[in-house]
Amino acid sequence: MGTVYKTHQQLEDEDTERYLKKQADIFERRKARREAEGYKCTVEGCGQAFKEMLDLRSHIYDHQQEDKMRMKCNQAKCGGLKFNNRRAYNEHVEMHRAEAQVKILSSIRSVLLYNKHGLLMEEFEREFRSMIGKHVPYKVVGYNSVFDLVTNIPDVVQVTHLDGGQTLLLAVPDKSTEHISKMIGNQRTNREGFNYRTGEVLAREGRSALRKIEKVADVKNRVVPEFMKKQVEQLKMIGVFEGGLDLLEFREVYDQEFGYPLDFRCYGFYSLEDFVFHGLGGVVELDVDGLGWKIFPCGLKRSAEAPQVQEIPRDVKNNFKKLLDENPFGISAPALVRTYDGCFGQLNIRQVKCKDLVELCFLIPDICSVNKSHVGDFTILPAGHKVEKEKSNGKKSPPLWVLGEVKNNIWKMLNSLSKDVALTAFVKGYEGYYGYLNLEDLQCEDMMEVCRLMPDVCSIKLAENGQFMISPAKKPGYEDKGHMDRSVTLVPKESIPESCKMNIKRVLVKNPGGVKLSEFYNRYLEAVGRNMDASKFGFRKMENLLQSLNWSLLQFDAAERDPILKLSLETESNLLLGPH
Repeated sequence: MGTVYKTHQQLEDEDTERYLKKQADIFERRKARREAEGYKCTVEGCGQAFKEMLDLRSHIYDHQQEDKMRMKCNQAKCGGLKFNNRRAYNEHVEMHRAEAQVKILSSIRSVLLYNKHGLLMEEFEREFRSMIGKHVPYKVVGYNSVFDLVTNIPDVVQVTHLDGGQTLLLAVPDKSTEHISKMIGNQRTNREGFNYRTGEVLAREGRSALRKIEKVADVKNRVVPEFMKKQVEQLKMIGVFEGGLDLLEFREVYDQEFGYPLDFRCYGFYSLEDFVFHGLGGVVELDVDGLGWKIFPCGLKRSAEAPQVQEIPRDVKNNFKKLLDENPFGISAPALVRTYDGCFGQLNIRQVKCKDLVELCFLIPDICSVNKSHVGDFTILPAGHKVEKEKSNGKKSPPLWVLGEVKNNIWKMLNSLSKDVALTAFVKGYEGYYGYLNLEDLQCEDMMEVCRLMPDVCSIKLAENGQFMISPAKKPGYEDKGHMDRSVTLVPKESIPESCKMNIKRVLVKNPGGVKLSEFYNRYLEAVGRNMDASKFGFRKMENLLQSLNWSLLQFDAAERDPILKLSLETESNLLLGPH
């Protein structure tokens, strides 16, 4: 039969049991001794014993009051010094109190100083008792609790509140302990030892909490150890920095060479640039290469070159042209980057020495153009695309790419259709393929109004069955010469019945001075005897129908808030020539 070994957990349980038994034995021996001897008074020349601790404390208080009345110092180092002057005695007592306060503050600093990221408030008292051998004497210095004490000594303790609700205490070193603080600050971050519980809490808080703590305890960091400088010297000797090493590759090279990552933040540096520039000065130096940083050996002479406009590779230009051909109505800069990465792989903008995608697009004006909206968003358009500025109607229009990306999607779907489709079915297909269409972003109330914003993409007509049908635009677009409500009607004016046109003409002939738009509905009802239902002809409202006839049958200035409608010059001339 083979040897049976105990598990690690079984061994741990046995050790814990032995430790608890040992502590219980010690407690029983102390208890038996206390019962036999009692609690003895340690005041010189007394030695009286008491069975209860409360009796002993009351007895010591009596000694203190007696010494105070006799103006006698009860400190051992003073040897029972007596005073004849109450003022001198009080000053002597204050001196002892100040010495005790300095000693207590020094003890608090020493307990916190050896914990790199501080101690939780809940752990501080236990650590103080285990290191100093007694509870925190907060009453000696005139405070009601430990928390009151630590929050009122900012030159010793820095109190930080974590997001989880815990209170963290950080030591504030003085001149005599600053060198110790720096050495501890350069140690490896871990959760072992006395601050295990603190490490657990900080691990849950995440990197943001550590950065907050590092900023608070900044005095103990920003010093690169000599051994790390020697490691960088070794990298110089093997020629790693010859010709310049990209800053982003430095950490990878360091990890491969020495077998562990470069954690510059534990030394108090906020970024890799900060670490190399301020921490490794005199060993290596940073220099700008294009729009990126490179590390060179210190003192290496490099030939200065005149700045040149970067030539964009042909394949990048071709890729951009393909994407813009597929999105002819514009696309946002972030969407263009995502699409490029998905189709052709990651676009390394730094490699072509550009700050961002917008700068890259400015360098290829033969491929694309850039439009900036009033909110700062950029829309990337094909080269030669003309952007028509709309007149202000009291609303801020969204960036071009908001409508442009919807137009691209509708354009692609319509090009894949072989016949006209019902608008309701088209909307379902659109949302099933591209997702929910946010009408609020387009400042529209329904899909009909969306379609009227893009006459160069689609057209809407009313079928015999009463449904609105959508089809690709047969013409470049029906230009909206007015800007009354930003909507451009898509329904050709040829689809408006002649009877409706004649009724509108009758209203305007009866009112040669013109009719205000707000009054036209009532004037039409008076002249024709029935309401005008614009939805029968594919329009959402009467204003859109009238706008489609602007400059053909009638004319008005759509930029006005309440324009006056009149017959167009061509219609008036036809009326005058009609009788002849």
